[in-house]
Amino acid sequence: MNFTHEGVKEAFEINEGTFVLPGEYDHEEAQIVFQTDEGKPFSFETEVKAGGFFGGDRTSVETTVRVRGGERFSSELVWNFNDIDLPVENGNFEVNVARLRLSYSFTPKILLQTLVQYDDRSNLLATNVRFSWLQSGNAGLYLVYNEVDDDSVVGPIEKRREFTLKFSRIIDLL
Repeated sequence: MNFTHEGVKEAFEINEGTFVLPGEYDHEEAQIVFQTDEGKPFSFETEVKAGGFFGGDRTSVETTVRVRGGERFSSELVWNFNDIDLPVENGNFEVNVARLRLSYSFTPKILLQTLVQYDDRSNLLATNVRFSWLQSGNAGLYLVYNEVDDDSVVGPIEKRREFTLKFSRIIDLL
């Protein structure tokens, strides 16, 4: 059993035409989790939550399938379903989010990672690809590509794309 407390200072739109009102929200949430050994080449996990959510109710089901190929490759496919019922106008809605995560290690310090996520409520597809060449800890060279395909703003718009190049180094001053 999880106990949650959330405070909302200003109303916000959680879904098109659905607003969460300011106030304090205290809820209980029951959770059941089933999972297999993540250390194996193939693993599975499912998590079901049911309980309060901003004065209403939410039932959430998340299913994860993982595949590992030795020490170098790992993948994860996740589907998250939320059935939400809030005590406001248009408060009954569903949200599905799908996520694919891929990771390949060329060496223990050179990695390529990808995350692709889709949200059916906002019809949003986001992609993140990260190449990292680590020197020590999490310091090193990073090249990151992000792309967001969002046609929910004002009809179809050009994809937002960005590249980021980052180099960090840990310096021992003492």
